[in-house]
Amino acid sequence: MEDYTHHALGEEVQFVAGHYEIVEEGRLTHGGKEFLYLLGIATVDNSCCGRTGCQFLFIPGYLHSWKVRTDAQGRAVSEVEPISDQQNQSVIRALLKVRHPYAQINFFKG
Repeated sequence: MEDYTHHALGEEVQFVAGHYEIVEEGRLTHGGKEFLYLLGIATVDNSCCGRTGCQFLFIPGYLHSWKVRTDAQGRAVSEVEPISDQQNQSVIRALLKVRHPYAQINFFKG
């Protein structure tokens, strides 16, 4: 199991070339297991190549325990099982592409 610390929705996080924010946190079921996904929007606006942006989906993993405790900053922490099986990842990608056809999809590596 891995700990996943939840992000505040809409909170802007700065990085070298711009910022991103998580705009949706959701749960779906695959193979009798519930998994967590996050929809984010990244904006690159501090780059020499101009402005751009993208949607992304991040899948921390199958939920083991939902918001079981909080960290030192008061953010909720869930326990997840990373999804490393390629076949399961393919099915989950297909499920999510129906809802978010233009988003990049990334799985937590653990």
